[in-house]
Amino acid sequence: MSFTYIIISVFQAELSALHQALKWKQVNRPLQHCDIFTDSMSALKALQKHQPRNNVVEEIKAILDESVSLHWVKAHIGIEGNESADKAAKEATSRTNVDLHLDLPIRSLKTSLKRQILDRWQRTWEDRENTKGRFTYKIFPRVSTSRCSDNSLISQAISNHGRFPSYFRRFNIKDGTCRCGEDTSDDILHYALHCPLVAHLRRRISPAFTLLQVITDKRMAKELCSIIQFINDHEEDIIQLED
Repeated sequence: MSFTYIIISVFQAELSALHQALKWKQVNRPLQHCDIFTDSMSALKALQKHQPRNNVVEEIKAILDESVSLHWVKAHIGIEGNESADKAAKEATSRTNVDLHLDLPIRSLKTSLKRQILDRWQRTWEDRENTKGRFTYKIFPRVSTSRCSDNSLISQAISNHGRFPSYFRRFNIKDGTCRCGEDTSDDILHYALHCPLVAHLRRRISPAFTLLQVITDKRMAKELCSIIQFINDHEEDIIQLED
């Protein structure tokens, strides 16, 4: 698996600058009070949060004490120190050597990796050469880590892997058809929407609905579960086995 390079944000660079200034102060002026000025309001606000979600912020707060005062200054209004810092930063971009390698925050790394993994998963899911899960793909064309069903009957419906004649034929378990004889597909769509053998269990479900609409509506989903459970309990009455 290959991943693209992750770009360090300006925010991360501003935090790293504050971190380096504090570490320099610890080594060179440990007992002296120090005033540090920055034009990054976002960095200062991040330091004010009780539970920061950035490991560099946590490292800064760990070494920040009463001997240091942090101040915000407005950028690009001619403040000598701020203008000198901006000039030094621009000059650094043309240097061939890198003096400081900025570490990517762990949380940012996790977010980036998660996004890339999801992108790869989506590409695989959409691959036309992928023959697995195509029934489910028609229901859920977009992948998701939050979509989860703890209902085994609903899982049978969205995968089309239930005690249906189509499933038995596909995996060479046994050869048979639905006793109603009205549909050669004999899959979950047949039983959920059309089969007269389970019509007595259908109150709200009709052919006008898609399977996605059925499973996302609590009352229709309950009906669907009743239909699948009925098929499981009355298989011999539902399926006509071939001789």
